Amino acid sequence: MSDQRRPFPDEAGNRVQAGAGGKRGRAAPMVAVLLLAAACGWLVMELEILGTRMLAPYFGSSIYVVMGSVIGVFLLSLSGGYVLGGWLSRREAAKRALGMCLIIAGGWLCAVPGLLRPVCDALLDAGLDEKWGSLLAAFALFGLPTLMLGMVSPTAVRWLTQRAAESGLKAGLVLGCSTVASFAGCVVTAFYLILLSARRTVRVSGSVLIAVGAIVLVQAVLAGRAPSVGGRP
Repeated sequence: MSDQRRPFPDEAGNRVQAGAGGKRGRAAPMVAVLLLAAACGWLVMELEILGTRMLAPYFGSSIYVVMGSVIGVFLLSLSGGYVLGGWLSRREAAKRALGMCLIIAGGWLCAVPGLLRPVCDALLDAGLDEKWGSLLAAFALFGLPTLMLGMVSPTAVRWLTQRAAESGLKAGLVLGCSTVASFAGCVVTAFYLILLSARRTVRVSGSVLIAVGAIVLVQAVLAGRAPSVGGRP
């Protein structure tokens, strides 16, 4: 069997070869994985914009300093999430772990509005200026959930890839869906959500992320209990 035709192992370690029936059977899971990547792409951009708005009152009127701090934190956190997601995707319990990470990230976001004032006040009381204060505040409030959201894309690529020859296509689909959703999240947040309560919007987004993570976790548990290919338990 050539490298292009060699199938990838699934999470249970079974070799999976895509036939005509397998392609039809994977259509719904593929859509679900792409929707997951899109939802996380939307949420990253939403949090960047809302995070800038939430931090600006504490660190002066220089919105560009705060915006630069938030964008820098998100980029660094996403890069760490991509690496961790790539490592996680090779583990047998990757789906369960990712579901738990999404639940934790959602819970953290629900707590961010309550943590905002204590964190910012503590940094200001420590004598930090608007540059380092806003940077550290962005790390403390948004670093962890953004890192966990970054883990989704590489894991999604691994889930969708059954053969080495289709890895490029599947990576393109995941990144394309995630980026289009990021564009939509950016426009909707900047045009409409920014006019609402930022704290309430972040709490709602965190609750939605908890629900998404719970769905991923439950699906992983149910899939683990199902008999594997060939009738082996």
